[in-house]
Amino acid sequence: MYRVIPDDNVRDVVEKTITKYYGKWLHLSSKPSPYSYNIHVRKCSTTRVSLLSSINVELCVSSKEYDSLFKIARLIEHARAVLRNRVVWSKDTYLFGSVKGSELEEYSIHPAYDIYFASPGLIDLLREKLGINLPRNALVSKRFGGKYYFYSGDKLRAIINIPDEGTKLFIERYYPLTQCIDLDMDKILSANKEYLLSNVMVSKNFLKSLGKPDIVLVSFSGGKDSLVVLHMAIDYYGSQVVRGIYVDTGVDFPATRKYVEEITDRLRVGIDIVRADVDILINHRGLPTKKNRWCTLRKTKAFKKKLEEYKRKYDKILVIVGDRDAESEARARKPPVRKRDKYLEVAPIKQWSTALVQLYIHKHGLPNNPLYDLGFYRLGCYICPSLTSLERIIMIEKLYDELKGLKWFKEYIKYSRKL
Repeated sequence: MYRVIPDDNVRDVVEKTITKYYGKWLHLSSKPSPYSYNIHVRKCSTTRVSLLSSINVELCVSSKEYDSLFKIARLIEHARAVLRNRVVWSKDTYLFGSVKGSELEEYSIHPAYDIYFASPGLIDLLREKLGINLPRNALVSKRFGGKYYFYSGDKLRAIINIPDEGTKLFIERYYPLTQCIDLDMDKILSANKEYLLSNVMVSKNFLKSLGKPDIVLVSFSGGKDSLVVLHMAIDYYGSQVVRGIYVDTGVDFPATRKYVEEITDRLRVGIDIVRADVDILINHRGLPTKKNRWCTLRKTKAFKKKLEEYKRKYDKILVIVGDRDAESEARARKPPVRKRDKYLEVAPIKQWSTALVQLYIHKHGLPNNPLYDLGFYRLGCYICPSLTSLERIIMIEKLYDELKGLKWFKEYIKYSRKL
């Protein structure tokens, strides 16, 4: 998936960096490939990262960083972030992975940042709650500390603080403009079709490198990332060898359960539904918290229990997950290929931004989980400790009638308001 192409005068130190921090999942190479993400490394007077194309980036390392393997590793991470999040404004649309166009105001690239398009439901909610006017499908830069930068064209229009705790939102800055530039997703897709194609080719070439499995199992959560890898797996391997596995915790959103059924019919693929019984264990263990996410272990155990059934039937098993670097630092550290007991677990869209995921979904006309349309950034259970204040507001104000009869909903909201 990744190639690092160093000049001869930096090859030794780059090789040591890769060996120490990346193992074998960053490959040292003498030339780039049209089917990989390529990081060209040079020794220069000034450290900088420059995008060359949608899948090629140049990393210049100065003498200050050259003597530190840790610093070089951090620069490689920044180079990967540039490949993922580089965006400019050009001719009334956004261009991803491009060097031609207007820079966005106060735009910043960091390995932990993500970019995505705000749903109409999110825009309506922010207008309703905060009294601000933002363009349809506004580009959003998600940063540290719950800060979300909303753009209209190349202009920064608002910075909204969306805390992890509680049920409130805050305006940090707002710049009313005389004209909002509403975005057309068809136009954005058309302008970025080559960018999307390049990234899809890298992902499919990655799958090709893994050989031919007997069965492909996709960890399907009902979220956008797992939707993309499920569709990609069907497109690449064929539906006859692909199965989805959905873990029902017992505290999932009803909309997500219905959505799983819809995807089964829409993509004509079998999806196994297994139970994790989180809802039953809450009586004994209490609601999951950020410091005690015992529910995650239950979900993993339920998935692996189902996986054991397939391991008794098939020799070559490929498990595909929708993990992406932008989701968390922990996921960014994981290699794209993980050897497990009698199977491979792989992450073919590891490098993708949320915006790229959204473009893929739009291109193929795939149905979104309706929770995204309401403004959710990520999905989980309705008691998930990772839900933000924005998502709790949506639950209270947009989904209350649907959720009020569920056993743990009111207790979770009561607990959240105390945070």
